[in-house]
Amino acid sequence: MHYWLFIPALLQLTWAEQLLWVAAVVFTILLSILLIMEFFSDAQDHANHRPKILSARVILTFFTFWAWTSLLAHVWEPGLLISLLDGLPFGIIAALFPFILLRLRKPVKKIVPSSDNFNYQEALSSTGEVLQYIPPHQEGFGRVHLNLRKAPYALDAVSIGAEIRPGDSVRVVDIVDDHILVVEPLQHVGPQAPF
Repeated sequence: MHYWLFIPALLQLTWAEQLLWVAAVVFTILLSILLIMEFFSDAQDHANHRPKILSARVILTFFTFWAWTSLLAHVWEPGLLISLLDGLPFGIIAALFPFILLRLRKPVKKIVPSSDNFNYQEALSSTGEVLQYIPPHQEGFGRVHLNLRKAPYALDAVSIGAEIRPGDSVRVVDIVDDHILVVEPLQHVGPQAPF
């Protein structure tokens, strides 16, 4: 319980410094907890990987960097208002850093062959890998890549059962509307699976 030793040192600071220290530590702890939860969470939306501007991570990142830089500015300049204003640009830059990186990054162009001449009947019973998350019970489309030489890079697919995540192996069981594959995970094939 060594953290109690910091209480007398905290009480000797001015109220502005106490406020900034408490804000910096609290927001750092909250941001750390959120990042750990996101790292170990499986309940992420795989269909949309783009960051959202008003997410909890962005808000906590802003307040964490704003509090720490305001605290450092307050050490150099004792005025509270000036210190808080000095921390604003650093908080904004830190919060918007993922969006800035996405804007600067050049998109990689993939050559996607046209699927206009593809014979979808040849895809029946073939296997492949999920490229884009497939929602359960035909609630939306995902994308798969089949293990066929004639198959285009990505084909639209739906699942009639559970959700299928990117990277999972699937088998084509049906074709809907002549261009949408119905797929199922390979481990749920049924009697052909090993006991």
